[in-house]
This record gives sequence, C-alpha cells and structure tokens, in this order.
Amino acid sequence: MSPRETGEHYDRIADAYERVRSRTVGLPHVDRFLAFMRPTPRGSDPPRVLDIGCGTGTPLTRRLASCGATVTGLDISERMLEKARRNVPEAAFIRCDVAACPISGAFDGVLAWDSLFHVPLNAQMGTLRKVLRSLRADGVALFTTGAQHGEVVSEMLGQAFYYSSLAAEQYDDILAEEDCRVLYAEVDDPGGHGHRVICCQRTGPG
Repeated sequence: MSPRETGEHYDRIADAYERVRSRTVGLPHVDRFLAFMRPTPRGSDPPRVLDIGCGTGTPLTRRLASCGATVTGLDISERMLEKARRNVPEAAFIRCDVAACPISGAFDGVLAWDSLFHVPLNAQMGTLRKVLRSLRADGVALFTTGAQHGEVVSEMLGQAFYYSSLAAEQYDDILAEEDCRVLYAEVDDPGGHGHRVICCQRTGPG
C-alpha cells in the first residue's frame, strides 16, 4: 500500500474516526514530552513543535497548542486536515507524505504519534533520521513504533491500513547515531501487541 493510498483510506474514514477517537489517547505521554522540552525564557518566542500525522487535531495537537507552542501539523489526508484546521485553528497545517517531503526549519519538539509506522519499511530509517535532524540541540522527539521488525496490513473502520516497524535495536542504533539520548522507552499498551513509545532528546548540534 502506497502512502497515497493510506491518505485516501483515511479520507474515507475521517468522519467515523473523529467520532470514535479517544479524547485522552496519548495525552499522558504528550504532557511528559512537553515537560522535557527546555523552558522558554520570558519574552522569547514560544517553542516550535512539529506534529507528524496530526489527524483531526484532537486530542494531541490541541494539547500542544493549548500549552503555548507554535504548532505545525503534517498529515497525508486532506479530510483529516480539514477537521484539524477546524479543531485547532491556532495551528498551521500542511498536507504531505513525511517520507517524501522536506522538513524545513529547526524544532524544539517533534511529535509523531501513531504515524511513522505507516511509512514503508524501506523508508523507515531515512524518515526517522530526517525527523530527528529537524530537532534543535536539546530538542525532544516523541514517537511510537510497532512491537517487532516487519510489515502488516490490518483493518480499521472498514479500511485496510499498512503498518511497518524496525526492530527495537535498530531504533536504538539510529538514535545513538543521530546524537539522541533516550529519555524513556516503554510499552504503552500490552494489549496492543507491543505498541512502544519512545521519547528522546538531541544532544548534538541542531
């Protein structure tokens, strides 16, 4: 399944997805992520955060914006972005395939909650490296992965979706090579077949 097809499938389920989406999923992790970002001195610009795979903007993009961050949301589905623009009008949104589009600028934080695992397996390494390199020094990234190396297609709301993941040790190697130290890495949902959450901070120059 190509990224374009993934976007089309999200377009088809956008209304149903918004209805059934949990209003709290991921929020405890996003709050930890926000706490890890370096404090912004009084009078300086607010932190810049990139939200990859922002979907409808709720609840995570909204939480980022409500905490005073300048948020840019990326998603491959135009219908999801239409909802995000309505739900979080103070954020900016761009339609793009994160594996193919350039990421310009340096960010204090990058969030990729349940989005990078839609990237084709052969593009996973390059995409994650690009995401990490968009961080400023001391910038923080929070992203999720699958449980083990490989690819799978499963159904959500009547549509097929593609997922892929590297092995855990591959993520560890990439983070080390990109000068990112792991702040925490844990299984978020034991019932979700090993869904992992990784939060890291860039220690090298951004």
